[in-house]
Amino acid sequence: HPQQIVAGSVIAVAAGLSHSLFLEDDGSLWGMGNNGYGQLGDGSYNNINQPEQIIASDVTAIAAGGNHSLFLKSDGSLWAMGWNGNGQLGNGNFNSTNRPQEIVSSNVTAIAAGYQHSLFIKNDGSLWSMGCNRNGQLGDGNYTTNFPYGSNLPVQIVASNVTSVAAGYVHTLFLKNEGSLWGMGYGSLLGDGTTTNETNLPEQV
Repeated sequence: HPQQIVAGSVIAVAAGLSHSLFLEDDGSLWGMGNNGYGQLGDGSYNNINQPEQIIASDVTAIAAGGNHSLFLKSDGSLWAMGWNGNGQLGNGNFNSTNRPQEIVSSNVTAIAAGYQHSLFIKNDGSLWSMGCNRNGQLGDGNYTTNFPYGSNLPVQIVASNVTSVAAGYVHTLFLKNEGSLWGMGYGSLLGDGTTTNETNLPEQV
């Protein structure tokens, strides 16, 4: 049966592979679940079986990936924590962190966390990606087939007009402002009529 976790004031939720995040209306970020890679950002690697406050205020959006987490603050800054083996935190290295680390200082408006990759949109409508790219899910025109299989810095994929983004296991979807849907990554997940092909560039669905 469903079990109530928090009585009220929750305005957003995010579920990763085995960890959970939620955002309250006072801008506080809370987390619980698996923390083996530091994805809860509390400075430890201890699993948590009840909600723990991670950030006290100013958080506006959250996203949970496989074993990493992203959040935005009210100043438009992007923060990340957790597993970084494929560069999905976008911090310029492949080292995991158990504390929130600022990745972009301003102008970020939306975020998405896939299994091992991450994306964000800036206020100019540009789309950026980082992390695992074995299946072309970053959309940068490459397949990164050598270890560590990804990019550890944000790469601009689309220059403008992107309004929304979502990330799956090995694929990515985004919307443009005229309502068109685009995707990249593993082909059978894109709805483009193929079952085995992959695309490493955005393809209109």
